[in-house]
Amino acid sequence: MTRAERIKIRAERVRQRRIRMGLEPADASNVASNVASVVIDVQPTTTTTTTIAPLITEIPSDGKWNIEICIHCFRYQRRLTWMLSSLLQQQGDVPNLTVNISHTDDDGTPTTAEVCKFFRDKGLNIVETVVTKEEVSNRALARNRQSSQTTAHWVLFADSDMVYDTGFFADLSQQLKGQLKDTQVVMGADRISLDDKFCTDYFNEQDKTQYPRVIENVAQIVKDFKAKWKTGRGRAPGNFQLISGRVLREKCKGKITDRPGDHWRRTKGDRALRARVGGSMGIITKDQWHLNHDRSGPDIQR
Repeated sequence: MTRAERIKIRAERVRQRRIRMGLEPADASNVASNVASVVIDVQPTTTTTTTIAPLITEIPSDGKWNIEICIHCFRYQRRLTWMLSSLLQQQGDVPNLTVNISHTDDDGTPTTAEVCKFFRDKGLNIVETVVTKEEVSNRALARNRQSSQTTAHWVLFADSDMVYDTGFFADLSQQLKGQLKDTQVVMGADRISLDDKFCTDYFNEQDKTQYPRVIENVAQIVKDFKAKWKTGRGRAPGNFQLISGRVLREKCKGKITDRPGDHWRRTKGDRALRARVGGSMGIITKDQWHLNHDRSGPDIQR
C-alpha cells in the first residue's frame, strides 16, 4: 500500500467518526448553502478555517445580556469564595449574571451549599446543581446537566478557582454586543496562572480566616500575588469556554460529552464541546487570575 493510499484511508476514518458524532453530514450534497466561513484560532500561533451556520442574536430590550457562569466545585470552597467575591465586586455596565454551581451535598467545611447560601444572601443570583458522589469526579457530567437547563443568552464554563478583574464582565458584555455578536464557536481568553507553591502555602499556612466570607478588594489582592505564566487565548481551555446559549441548546442538545468515562482531570469534555460547535477562537478580555492549587488528592480542602 502506498503512502497516499494510507493517508486517504486515515482521512476516511476521521470523516466517518465525525459523521457518527453528528459533526459532519453523511452526504456532503445535503449541506445547506447558506453558511458562513470563519477563521478560528485554535492555538496561539495557528489558524484553522471551518464552515458553520450563521447565528443572529437579538440584544435584550434592557440592553443587558444574560450570562450564566457554570462552575463545578468539589473541595474548592475557599477558592470558590474568592471567585464569588470577585463576581460580587464587578463594576460598570455589568450583564445579568447567574452562577450555576454543581456540587455534592457534603463536600467539605464549609460545604459548597453553605458558600452558595452565603453569597446568595449577599446578592448573587446562584443556582445549585446537586450531583451524586459517584458523579462528582466527572465535571463533564455536571456540565451536561447545567447546559441542558440554561436559558441564558451566553454560557461561560469556568473553573471554581478564578478571580476576575472588576471590569471583566462589563467589558465582555460590550464585546458581545459588538464584534462578537454573531459568534458561535467556543471563545477562549488568556488567564494569569498564579504560582502553585505560593498559592498552596498561602491557603495552607497564611490564610487563617473563617469561611465563607467576602474577600474585600479581591482582584487587587491577587494582582499582587506571584504570577507564573499567562496563557490560554485561542485554545478555549476549561477555565474559560464562552458559548452562545442558543448554539449550546441547538448543537449540543444539552450534552458537552457523550463519554461518561471522561474524568474531570482530563480535558476530553472540553475538546468534545469545541468539536461539537466547530472549533474555538481567542478573544482579549480584562485580566482573570487562576488560583493554582496542590494536586495531590481529591480529599484535600482547597
